Amino acid sequence: MREIETFLVLAEELHFGRTAERLYLSTSRVSQTVRAMELRVTVPIHGGDW
Repeated sequence: MREIETFLVLAEELHFGRTAERLYLSTSRVSQTVRAMELRVTVPIHGGDW
């Protein structure tokens, strides 16, 4: 559930730092969460531009 919430906030913010602030996480934790989702679905989610 946290992964989906992180993804949705990241999609709104388009910025790892602001996403981390909104979710009270570190930027690295947001990045790790997105990477875990990418590995699970076997496709890049963020495209490297965020």
